[in-house]
Amino acid sequence: MRKFLKTKALLLLLMISTAVMMVVPSIAQILGTDKELPGWLTSTFDNRFKLGLDLQGGLHLEYSVAVDEALENKLDQIAAELEAGFKEKKGVTVDIERQGIDRLDIKFADPAQVATAEDDVMGVALTDMERVDTQDEASGVIHLKMSDTRIGEHRSHAVAQALETVRRRIDAMGIAEPNIYPKNRQIVIELPGLSDTTTEIKAARRDAEDRLRPLLQQGGAEQVILADSDEDPGAFRITLTGKVARDLLGRVFAGKMIEQTIVDDRLGSGVELEILPDDPGRPAAPDTVEVKLSERSRDNILEGSSDFRRLLKVVERAAVLEMRMVDDELPFGPNQSNYFQALLESGQVRPGMGISVNKLANYGSPKGHNVENVWAFYAKDRKTLEDFFNQLPAKWRLPASHLVAYGPDSVVIRGEPTRVWRTYIVKSRAEVTGESILAANVSPDPQTGLPGVDLKLDRLGADRFEQMSGDNIGRRMAIMLDDAVMSDPVFNDRIPGGNVRITVGETPGQSVRDTANDLVKVLKSGSLPARLVKEFEIRVGADLGKDAVESGFWAFVVGLGAVVAFMAIYYRVSGLIAVFALVLNVLLILAAMAFFQATLTLPGIAGIVLTLGMAVDANVIIYERIRELVREGYTARAAIEAGYDRAFTTILDSQLTTAIAGVVLWQYGSGPIRGFAITLLIGIATSIFTAVFCTRLFFDFQANRRGFDRVSI
Repeated sequence: MRKFLKTKALLLLLMISTAVMMVVPSIAQILGTDKELPGWLTSTFDNRFKLGLDLQGGLHLEYSVAVDEALENKLDQIAAELEAGFKEKKGVTVDIERQGIDRLDIKFADPAQVATAEDDVMGVALTDMERVDTQDEASGVIHLKMSDTRIGEHRSHAVAQALETVRRRIDAMGIAEPNIYPKNRQIVIELPGLSDTTTEIKAARRDAEDRLRPLLQQGGAEQVILADSDEDPGAFRITLTGKVARDLLGRVFAGKMIEQTIVDDRLGSGVELEILPDDPGRPAAPDTVEVKLSERSRDNILEGSSDFRRLLKVVERAAVLEMRMVDDELPFGPNQSNYFQALLESGQVRPGMGISVNKLANYGSPKGHNVENVWAFYAKDRKTLEDFFNQLPAKWRLPASHLVAYGPDSVVIRGEPTRVWRTYIVKSRAEVTGESILAANVSPDPQTGLPGVDLKLDRLGADRFEQMSGDNIGRRMAIMLDDAVMSDPVFNDRIPGGNVRITVGETPGQSVRDTANDLVKVLKSGSLPARLVKEFEIRVGADLGKDAVESGFWAFVVGLGAVVAFMAIYYRVSGLIAVFALVLNVLLILAAMAFFQATLTLPGIAGIVLTLGMAVDANVIIYERIRELVREGYTARAAIEAGYDRAFTTILDSQLTTAIAGVVLWQYGSGPIRGFAITLLIGIATSIFTAVFCTRLFFDFQANRRGFDRVSI
């Protein structure tokens, strides 16, 4: 064991240096001084451990996934495919009823038609279900049942799919370092450092920016550039190219300013913008001015807001994606005209309702249908349109095969693009759903160079899409997300193979590429397989997190100090060697956490403190064994050699039993319990290394000295 001591020492120094460089960026980031570190250090060692929810504050949410709804949706999908298969391949109309979450009953008008239930039709169902109660088939009813194994698989898949969908949504919001993981049929979301105040202020600031831009453009600003402030979430800079910013603001908001504060309802109810004085540390720029939400405005925003309202709305959104056919040719009313035209001619739409009725341009394709006499209703908000159609008498409502859909649109009003809502007539049954989309990307058209959207569908989706496109050349398709029409492209040809290209047109105020990018975002956002039901919510404030950090730090200092004092007094020089091993142990734990990008929680700090005691325990076992051997007459060298060899088995057994408990805690625990288990398991590995290898290296150096015959222990 005393061979290659210099090599071992150099390797240990290299390990210590590497560990220090791995830990320093994480510590500096927590303290807010990471920007002062050399660039090569932060770029080379970019893995960091982060503080948990209990140390820096934030939001903890637990959602249960309504997995039984996912099973019901799966059975409904199978039923729809069976109905279509029997009709298209066998010319047979069947009635399918879902029974609970695991059965389908297929009913035939003629019992002899049961013979048509062959594999080419039933294959879509038999991958998940099996025939049961076959004696009823003689009376024209086929019973299908899903096995318990498949039910369990679909439930697990629903939770996994919901987890990934939630993860993508939170990542898309730009929230840093979220911790999202499953727990049985639940999804746990931890968002450390997220402040409800910051979230609401940022949202209000963005809304004010959206309202301010058109006002400045109407006031004569040809180019308006808005930039967020790095220091204040409620502040932003306004750059009006070629204009004196303060003068233009004074003209636009003439009579709406109190000293240097803009008070104008056009910016939003209760929103006030305070014009800040020029920063003397920056070069003078007459075209730029910085503004912020006033303190009274911030108080109003926070008083009228619920905590994390916008975040929860995004997380809990169902995001059901569907493709339905638009039917502008549906005859309605006594004149068999367009539905919206019939409503207008019957006097159902009256002045003062806030609804505009417009006749739109014809569309179509020389290869297929040409759609004429197209009408639509427009309103500033969706609720106006929904209220109108909900109060219509029964005779003026669409048949069950069709429904009125709503979608955002952009129209030019007084020379400015304005966001409004419009109506569509779509078929009730969705031809293709989001479950069939494998990929969506923006790419240029090889002929025109204009951006478009390329979709890749799975096999079943590709077959349905080909049938839908072939039967409806020249007609529009509505791509809907959460019952809102996000795009309505026209089919120009039959589209086989599952490779779909959607050509998008330019809308007022938005380029073709922006329109295509928005459509891709819709397609990629995905849909939840079932509802999320909030089971638990807790918010930890930053002040509480700060107190936890301080408490944990002092617990660590006191624990380490007590161990250091005991070891130095009781074991003398050997005790100081053990103290060095303890410090190195903590360093290696933090380096390992940084390498694996783990989360340090308050229970994790408790795990580190516990590890210190366990590491000392290993040194105590070794030292007591060496003392016994010295008393028995062993030389110092022989006592060190035998003491380490004989103590190793005992140390390994004790640490192994603790590690088993740590694995159990990590496997079945959640949140803080997992944080404790992670630091405990890492600490067990590092304590064995530091107690057995590192301290042994110091004793071996002493034993190699000439005249060594005593060990200070």
